[in-house]
Amino acid sequence: MVDVIKKREGYLVPFDQGKIYNAILAAMDAVGERNEEQARKITDHVIYRLEVNFEKRTPSVEEIQDIVEDQLIEASLTKVARAYIIYRNKRNELRKKIMVRNEEKVYKNTTEMSLLVSTSTKELVTPWDRNKIIEALIKESQLSPGVAQKIAKKVEEKIFNLNFNNISTTLIRELVDNELFTRGYEKKWEKQKIIGMPTYDLKRLFLSKTQENSNIATNNPEAINLAIAENSIKQYMLQEVFSREVADAHLRGIIHIHDLGYPRIYCSGHSLEYIKKFGLNLDNLDTSSSPAKYARTLTGHLNTFLSSMQAYYAGALGIAYLNIFYAPYLVGMSYQEIKQEAQYLIFSGSQNAFSRGGQSLFLDFNVHLGIPEHLKEVPAIGPGGKYTGKTYQDYKQESQQFLKALMEVWEEGDSHGKVFAFPKMDLHINEESFQDPSEIALLKYACHIASENGTPYFIFDRDSISLSACCRLKNEITDLEMIKKPEKLRFSGIQNVTINLPQCAYRTLREKRSNQGELVSEQEIFTRFFDKIDIALKLVIKAHQEKKIFLKQLMSSPEGPLWQIGKISP
Repeated sequence: MVDVIKKREGYLVPFDQGKIYNAILAAMDAVGERNEEQARKITDHVIYRLEVNFEKRTPSVEEIQDIVEDQLIEASLTKVARAYIIYRNKRNELRKKIMVRNEEKVYKNTTEMSLLVSTSTKELVTPWDRNKIIEALIKESQLSPGVAQKIAKKVEEKIFNLNFNNISTTLIRELVDNELFTRGYEKKWEKQKIIGMPTYDLKRLFLSKTQENSNIATNNPEAINLAIAENSIKQYMLQEVFSREVADAHLRGIIHIHDLGYPRIYCSGHSLEYIKKFGLNLDNLDTSSSPAKYARTLTGHLNTFLSSMQAYYAGALGIAYLNIFYAPYLVGMSYQEIKQEAQYLIFSGSQNAFSRGGQSLFLDFNVHLGIPEHLKEVPAIGPGGKYTGKTYQDYKQESQQFLKALMEVWEEGDSHGKVFAFPKMDLHINEESFQDPSEIALLKYACHIASENGTPYFIFDRDSISLSACCRLKNEITDLEMIKKPEKLRFSGIQNVTINLPQCAYRTLREKRSNQGELVSEQEIFTRFFDKIDIALKLVIKAHQEKKIFLKQLMSSPEGPLWQIGKISP
């Protein structure tokens, strides 16, 4: 008994005698000689021949069709046999006639893909082969061979009906995607669909500046590259990284996942002590530098470090205790010289729009009015990465002079008096700031600047050791080892997600009637409002958890893009 047959693609599928019967009927209809009883008898004869001739092996589709032709001729159904043969030959001719324009090259690795150079070149035009659709569906969408064959056959029928002599792989993929979607394989379709940007949108991008990123001052080729990359990555993140629940919440505006187009950590805080002690020795730099011996060199190292770190973080880069850790390099300088160092530091920190779309670095300089209690007994690192033999409480005067000079530069602005958007002035205040006369004087000056141009961000350190970055994040440091050895200070924010409070209120007010149509009480309205906030908060937590899993993957091996900042230090 014949249970399975071999398809043209080489796959084995269950034998269905109904298909033989239907094919014979179709041939009869084509010549106006429909006879269902005769079609059943011929089908029975075909099955008998199959059982006799293929007792020890599996028949192919072509062999079954040959037997059908023979049985039609033996039954003296000449016209029907001719119609059957014509239809069969027509399908074969169509397969040979249709040529596929292969618009995809085969790349051995991501390097070749980036270069658009293929060492394994495919023919630009290839004959039609349904088997390639089946293989792609099995590999990319993880469909079973049986389901893949059904979809491929349906797509083939659509293509034959189009009467095209040649067809592009792009159109074939669109037809496959449509078939997946209509059959309810939505998740499989998502694995198959192409991520990209329409030509119309791309053209508009070339001729106008996107308003999404305010840190990009003017449209430029780098900004175009960034916008194209972000567009594709955003689609990927919502499709592959975040769950459907989180992605839908973002698309509906319930929450907003910031910097979705940056597959990296959101923001970070770093310590100048690391650069002072070890110099510049980063994986993404071709050369290394010994620890700086002069303040100007230290500023150069800091700028290089921050520029290189921008590749790994989407948001702000914060530097801790800036004026305090600079202090050992300023010993013996006049105030005018200190002011020049402050000018060079702030101007160079604000004029660096040469990467990542041509946007300025988002920098936070954490500065202090005095020496925090936890730093007073910490050994100071000075020129050449050497310990000076003093602690940071011995450099209070230099740190305050440097802070005063920095604040003067922030107050004056650039050559036209324009306020420095970056680096930001994150001024830390604690209880001692209101008791020490020298700190009070600096605090009053900061308040004056705030009233003039709003530059200072006031950070209140209430019984905690903290760092700040990106306007939103204040991180408490509890690791005693970091406090004793500030070169180890570093923290990061995985993601930034905003809750849409106005929308929560709007949706609540739209539902202010009960199911019976009666107005609900004011208390019930508030209850529903806070319930919506709770739901949004849970989505925010879930988004962070999902982003964390993704980031771990990017840090897991030397081939990963975040390996340098995720690996364990030697």
